[in-house]
Amino acid sequence: MDDPLNARTSAPRVAVVGGGIAGLIAAWDLARSGCSVEIFEAGDRLGGAIGAHTLSGVAYDAGAEAFATRSPVVPRLLEELGLQDLVVAPQHAIAWLQLPDVAAPLPATGILGIPADPLAPDVVAILGEEAAARAAEDLNAPIEGWAEEHASRGGRITLGEVVRDRMGQDVLDRLVTPIVSGVHSAEPDDLDMSNTAPGLFEAMLREGSLARAVAQVKSKAPAGSAVNSLHGGLNRLVAALEEELLRLGAVIRLNSPVHDLATLDAPGADRPDRPDRHDHIVLALDAPAAVELAAGMVDLSGLDLTGLGAGSRNPRGSQHEVQPESQTPGPGVALVSMVLDAPELDSHPRGTGVLVSPHVTEIGAKAMTHISSKWEWADAAVTQAHGPGHHVVRLSYGRVGQSSQRSLGADSSDEELLQAAALDVGALFGVAIEPAQILEASVTRWRKALPQTSAGHADRIAALRARLAEQPAASAADQAERTPGTRSPRLHMTGAWFAGTGLARVVPDARAVAASILGASG
Repeated sequence: MDDPLNARTSAPRVAVVGGGIAGLIAAWDLARSGCSVEIFEAGDRLGGAIGAHTLSGVAYDAGAEAFATRSPVVPRLLEELGLQDLVVAPQHAIAWLQLPDVAAPLPATGILGIPADPLAPDVVAILGEEAAARAAEDLNAPIEGWAEEHASRGGRITLGEVVRDRMGQDVLDRLVTPIVSGVHSAEPDDLDMSNTAPGLFEAMLREGSLARAVAQVKSKAPAGSAVNSLHGGLNRLVAALEEELLRLGAVIRLNSPVHDLATLDAPGADRPDRPDRHDHIVLALDAPAAVELAAGMVDLSGLDLTGLGAGSRNPRGSQHEVQPESQTPGPGVALVSMVLDAPELDSHPRGTGVLVSPHVTEIGAKAMTHISSKWEWADAAVTQAHGPGHHVVRLSYGRVGQSSQRSLGADSSDEELLQAAALDVGALFGVAIEPAQILEASVTRWRKALPQTSAGHADRIAALRARLAEQPAASAADQAERTPGTRSPRLHMTGAWFAGTGLARVVPDARAVAASILGASG
């Protein structure tokens, strides 16, 4: 790892607004390249969607818990941070699907539930023979119409419409919807296909079949587990980045929300040492918050900001205005984690966990993770704390879109969530779990807006970033002058709203933003 650089007189001064994982990664790359970095985080901790909570003295992940192995970008980051020896794979690979009429293992070969072999026994077990035969029609059906649709609609194609057309409604309802609603908290008809499953649509056009496209994309994935994590939880990545940033001299300001970018450069009672302006500001926030802040400094008029948040007038009183849109806020996500005294779960009856169809009426959770089944370190930790036959599970509540389930989410009370989880956990395992077997339970809430990936989302993000890139870059001479008031800082945006969901997409995006700042300042 690089040593801090002391000579920073001409180096860019960068403010990072948002201390989530994207902001931390961008800040780290900048700080170790000699930039003066200041991080503003509205909350009382860093990490964003990666966090930790404690059960029986053991810290477990309270948000994102794994990263996709399809790309080398995350392993490379972990190696640079010295965390490569902590990388672990799940000890069991199979997850289950809970439908109204059956619980079954997820098909072995698929992407977001789309099967590579519609007639495979594990697919037929979920769909039934008639629906599986309909899905297999994809193998011979003409594909040319989708190439024309893609061209005429500027690539704005949804995942739901493609699956429905190629494989039928049953594949959409029984395989795809439970997965994407659990993973992306969205309906398949609201998800941009290219953004949600990169490369799959193009592979479908080449292969002449959606199923063959899935097989082709899957064949390029690295051997081994589809996801990995860190021993002790993914939250250790956040701790490592924080330690590195402090070592490099970065300033981290918690409980410091930013409502107006102009205030970042104004010395105040809490920052009497702020004589200089920032050359760059990285908005590592959800898109609604980032757009609102950017509108105070950059003219965003004429952009299509659909799905990027409700509008607000420039707080500095200029004519820049973001057009409002009508959106119904989602319920947020609530996670209920429990320690169970349940030797009957030693056989791992649902593998690593269960994804729940929104058509299931008797279960309120949208997903359950059997944490101590999935991760060996968690199994060892709960066994050490309580003895054999004890397990850690996590249930997720808060579904977007149409559902037959009871509406529960971040706004539900602890009592409502704990009561629901006590009933749901046994139903999901297919094993009776008595209240006395629940030794400890806790609730974690995620109320921030979830990334939206509606059709055309990638194009809207590209246009927004292009508008930001039109700002004049700070030259080395500008930086050396350090004269307050001579120019506005250049804005940049990063995070899951801009890159896509998951570390495999967030990490390279954050690093590209840092590289663009360093390149512009060279």
